[in-house]
Amino acid sequence: MLARTDSRARALVLLLFLSLIAAAIGGRLAWWHVLEHDRLAAMAAQQLAQNQEIPAERGVIRDARGQLLATSVQVFSVYATPPEVRDAQEEATILASLLHIPKDQLVARLSGGKAWVWLQRRVEPVISDTIAALELPGIGLLPETRRVYPTAGVAPGSTLAAQLIGYVNLDGTGHYGVEGARNALLAGSPVHVVAEEDIAGRQIADSVQLSQQAVNGSDLRLTIDSAVQHILESQMYDTFTRNHARGATGIVMDVHTGAILAMATFPSYDANRYASANPSLYDNPAVARPYEPGSVMKAFTIAAALDAGAITTRTKVVDHNNLRIAGVRIQNADRFDHPWGHGAITPQQVLQLSNNNGAAKIGLKLGGERLYQAFRRFGFGQPTGIDITGEVGGTVWNPRSRNASGDLTTAQNAFGQGLTVTAVQLVAGYAAIANGGTMVTPHVIAGWTDGSGTFHPTRLPTGERVMRPETSAAVMKLLLGAIDGGIAKGAQVPGYSIAGKTGTAEIAGPVKVRDASGKVVTRNRYIAGWIDSSFIGVYPASRPQLVTLILLHRPATWGRYVMSQRPEVVFHLLAPQILDYLAIPPDRRTAPVASR
Repeated sequence: MLARTDSRARALVLLLFLSLIAAAIGGRLAWWHVLEHDRLAAMAAQQLAQNQEIPAERGVIRDARGQLLATSVQVFSVYATPPEVRDAQEEATILASLLHIPKDQLVARLSGGKAWVWLQRRVEPVISDTIAALELPGIGLLPETRRVYPTAGVAPGSTLAAQLIGYVNLDGTGHYGVEGARNALLAGSPVHVVAEEDIAGRQIADSVQLSQQAVNGSDLRLTIDSAVQHILESQMYDTFTRNHARGATGIVMDVHTGAILAMATFPSYDANRYASANPSLYDNPAVARPYEPGSVMKAFTIAAALDAGAITTRTKVVDHNNLRIAGVRIQNADRFDHPWGHGAITPQQVLQLSNNNGAAKIGLKLGGERLYQAFRRFGFGQPTGIDITGEVGGTVWNPRSRNASGDLTTAQNAFGQGLTVTAVQLVAGYAAIANGGTMVTPHVIAGWTDGSGTFHPTRLPTGERVMRPETSAAVMKLLLGAIDGGIAKGAQVPGYSIAGKTGTAEIAGPVKVRDASGKVVTRNRYIAGWIDSSFIGVYPASRPQLVTLILLHRPATWGRYVMSQRPEVVFHLLAPQILDYLAIPPDRRTAPVASR
């Protein structure tokens, strides 16, 4: 009796134990299937799906007058779903001749373990039409877009404003220029294509679908005027080839708004065929190449000294062409013609003669710290904030810093040696001189249009006043005199007053020298014949509207920097075309043409 009772007790305990286990398993299953269902389903879908991103329709880019500069055209891309391919060898043989891909590579893709694989992106219409007609099992076509730059540039094998606009790569991502700077805005949100797989990694039939719809990109409108751009490119390419230069950069900018009407750089490339171009051409030298500016900086030195009250326009400094500071002799460019200098000279003569000794002494009168701070206010040594990629800030040395040389650095800063600027910084600084003393932000994007058709103008920061209006007017008068009575008379334009300045600076490069121990080492030294030569002009000087920079990088020279075509001559040829196109009226009387 007792044995039977014990047996029943053990059975009851075992039953209760098994019931508890079953309840725990059931509870856990309920947890997984009900409360955790969505999360687990998403995890399973992620593990069993192959996701492919297809770019949305990219926004177009137009110039200030609506001309199309960049657009996208629909093309098809060829893909394969290997699990659906019936005969990899046969299909590879057919596709190899159409896609110009080796057969063995295609066989490997078509018979691989992936559920989805690209065969070729963005094929020509005749190829996609042929493939569609063949109806090969496991081979499909997806619509994509290809970026097109429809306007040819002036240089053979180039597109208009290539380095300003940039390009879009195979995956639909913008690089360089405005394509890179505003990629997110232009690109929109991509399409996501999903192909599901089973646990063995095989694609499930008819599972290719769109998991996310595209949101098309916004359109950009630039400040660039294609006509002005073409005029500038024509003139810059001509002088680039005439001078056998390593590079040429030209900028035309509105002095009041900072809107850039044209920006041309050479050598250039074809953005439609960017992959075949030298990658060194992608950067825009107008913003990405710092260089020693030379005498164009003398206008800022004089402006800073006038604004601080360190000099007046009647102040005289003595030029003996023999200024020595810290054991370094500073001489003038015309030292062979005037070895003893020009004696007592005014700020006007400093600009007319492009006199290094005079500019250095004005800088020293002002003081190194104040000159340095003035250059910083004019935007040197820091990016301007222009809306294209790759901008650098250049370098301006504080004479008191560890890497500087006190008064020698001050003197060199004053006439534009030993510091570096960019082309866009220089036009921004001269714009402030021209517009009454307020800095502007150079920009190439006027605004953007969203999907609803609403235009959003570019928001620009309020410009900082960097000098008094009276100083601005005084410096403009001096720069006008520098053209009318100075060494840059070649820049004059009949019927218009031009205020401007030339600049020439030697370029340093790597040379092999012997150190104190006699060992041959590489050092950076100024190299004879290597120069950056420039001219910057504001016009019309009586009511300034535009500032234009012409910069030649390492033109072929002989003698005392003689070249085939000087930058001021380029300006003289360029400016009348721009003035005529923009219908800017003359501000000077021209001599009447004698009648016969």
